[in-house]
Amino acid sequence: MARETSGKILLEFDPEKRNLLPALKKISAAFGYVSENNAEKIADYFSVPLSKVYETASFYDRVNLKKQPLLAIKICSGTNCTVGRSVEVIREIENYFKIKAGDEDNPKVRLEVVSCLGQCGEGPIAIINGKIYPNATASCIYGILEEYL
Repeated sequence: MARETSGKILLEFDPEKRNLLPALKKISAAFGYVSENNAEKIADYFSVPLSKVYETASFYDRVNLKKQPLLAIKICSGTNCTVGRSVEVIREIENYFKIKAGDEDNPKVRLEVVSCLGQCGEGPIAIINGKIYPNATASCIYGILEEYL
């Protein structure tokens, strides 16, 4: 199979502004993040300012603007997830890896607390390397993390 390039991915979309987000999501998924070079290509392809590309990408938690570590963990902090004890899940992960949420010092593991992911009925939500885990609890998070270690 030929290696996917950002140019090939962009050609899958009509260069209409409504396709900006789907293209960003696909490029982020393909490369792990949207590099500065790819952001410039996207802006050119959709005939939008580069600032619009970054504005759109930074609004959505499923689009990464930074190179991702080997283990990227996102925990929802929306109201329902917080009521469902997402804070306990965050503490367990911080203790396990000896990191703090939001720190970018560890090149192998990053823990982010993100805004509502729109799956309130299944919270707390954990996303690990792009895979969604509903109903995450402090007691089950270790079993989930073992899949990646």
